[in-house]
Amino acid sequence: MKQPEKKHTFFFMNKTIKDGLQNIAQYNHTSLTHLLEEGAKMVIHRESMRIKEDTSNLNSINQMLRG
Repeated sequence: MKQPEKKHTFFFMNKTIKDGLQNIAQYNHTSLTHLLEEGAKMVIHRESMRIKEDTSNLNSINQMLRG
């Protein structure tokens, strides 16, 4: 299986948040990077669903206004 392409990302994070995430990653026997990637996937999925729902609602409103 081919590994996905990865790029370096650097950012500043509040120390208490970083420490908390590192503790969660350690508890789950994973890395901070993996934990952040999984969290980002969840956010992307949630926001994509929200955009899809908003688009659907907008289309419904447009149909009502035309009919």
